[in-house]
Amino acid sequence: MLGRFGPLRRDTDAFGIVYPARRVASREETKGMNSDQNRVDDAVSAPPVPSGWQLERAISAWQQLRAELVEDAELVEDENAIAVALRAADAKDPRDLLSGLIDASMWATRRAEEAKAIAAEFTARRARYEHHVERFRILINELMTAIPLRKHAGRFARASFAVAPSSVLVTDEQLIPDEYFKVERTLRRADLLADLKVGVVVDGAQLSNGGETLRIARLK
Repeated sequence: MLGRFGPLRRDTDAFGIVYPARRVASREETKGMNSDQNRVDDAVSAPPVPSGWQLERAISAWQQLRAELVEDAELVEDENAIAVALRAADAKDPRDLLSGLIDASMWATRRAEEAKAIAAEFTARRARYEHHVERFRILINELMTAIPLRKHAGRFARASFAVAPSSVLVTDEQLIPDEYFKVERTLRRADLLADLKVGVVVDGAQLSNGGETLRIARLK
């Protein structure tokens, strides 16, 4: 079936319903439309060319960063990978410098996460050792009392009974006056933010203007 501007095609679904005729684009028209779309996509995706001032500013910041890394005596051996990579960079395009800094930031973030995990592991290990120490002291006390011995030495340490100084024995904490308690003043930021958002006036605090924040996400 021919239409005013080309062939028409009627679509029929699985239930036999016929939909209004629609025009089918020719091969030449399809090719032209694809070329136009490609030009639009290229125009949208093409990054802007940095100006001379932007380039000079980026390179200046880059040189300053490299100088700081060279003079940083606190970089330990496992941080040399990032320092060497940044010092060796010799990019002329600010986008290349930016890519290096973003990757360096993620590298440092992952190392910080690893250090946090190690710290948690050692905190748990410390708690286990302290529990062992307390349990060993109880057993040593019981054995030396049962034998009986006032002192006894192993290969690395000596245990002995000595006069202990007086200490506090709390029988009922609820009866102790407040003057013997230390109260820590902690700012509840979430509650403060909620009140400020609904218009509550709080001396010494106010809502910020907001704006943009930089987010660096790991690529999958």
